[in-house]
Amino acid sequence: MKIKNVFCHYWKSISVIFIILYLSFAPPSTFKKIPTFDNEDKLAHLFMYAGLAFILAFDFQNYKKSNNITFPFVLLCVIFPALIGGIIEILQPLLFIPRSASWLDLLFNIIGVLLGWICIILFRKVRL
Repeated sequence: MKIKNVFCHYWKSISVIFIILYLSFAPPSTFKKIPTFDNEDKLAHLFMYAGLAFILAFDFQNYKKSNNITFPFVLLCVIFPALIGGIIEILQPLLFIPRSASWLDLLFNIIGVLLGWICIILFRKVRL
């Protein structure tokens, strides 16, 4: 697959990945003005990764014109977002000093990916 095709067909997914990267690596002071509640960042992790898994699955299905659940589909839509979440958690304290890693954040990333997976399965059933 050519790089141009990847950007043309996955531009929504790539945009979501860049938004997640910005939110994950921006200084914590960037978000101080937003009213908060306890553990609001866990909810943000959940929704970010659910959205990423969903949009990846949606883009993949539209590009491949297939509703079959194949290994590449699962790899792209479940494993890839979970790996991104893990890599980001590892890189945060190493490269972005005010940020820190959290096992709980990673757990909510993975739960979000699974939630996105469930949503795309339900969406596919409604759409068929």
